[in-house]
Amino acid sequence: MNSFTKLPLTKAEKEKKADEFINFVSEVLPVPEKTETVSILPKKEVTKTILLRMPESFKNDIHEITTFTGLTFNAVCLELLRPAIKKKLKELKED
Repeated sequence: MNSFTKLPLTKAEKEKKADEFINFVSEVLPVPEKTETVSILPKKEVTKTILLRMPESFKNDIHEITTFTGLTFNAVCLELLRPAIKKKLKELKED
């Protein structure tokens, strides 16, 4: 007794379905023209690892922010420090 409810497709039927699929895809999605554009990625800034001495409560607050936002610990620290650093640098340049 055959366990298939339908007979397997013949090679001709498979090729016909493949052609139909390819024609359908080319009708729905326009084929992009090949362009020879090369995008140059900007160079990454050199980084340096530093150790931060901070109160445990501050560290816990940062971890809580990372949990809520999905940002990394480093990203949260940079976002918190950036405005203060720019302000301090501006003050020092004015003096």
